[in-house]
Amino acid sequence: MSTLPSSQKLLRVFATTEHFGVVADTPYGCGYRLQDLSVAVSFFGHHVYFTAGDAVLVLTETGAVRPERPQAADNQYLLELIDQLDRRYNA
Repeated sequence: MSTLPSSQKLLRVFATTEHFGVVADTPYGCGYRLQDLSVAVSFFGHHVYFTAGDAVLVLTETGAVRPERPQAADNQYLLELIDQLDRRYNA
């Protein structure tokens, strides 16, 4: 797996997905979807989930970033999608 994105980049991508995406049901509750990326906030707001395919990246309230499924086949795709959306909408 490549280097994980910073918490700042993930928050930018979350805001981008919220602004430009559509409301969507995700495995983690109601969230937003932009292209293949789905984002959602946990019920108490302690975690933000970024999903694409079978990959899940978690941003915790402390700013830590971790893959929920380190062996997921789509992990690299999720990281590339996050980078792509950040470059496209926030460059």
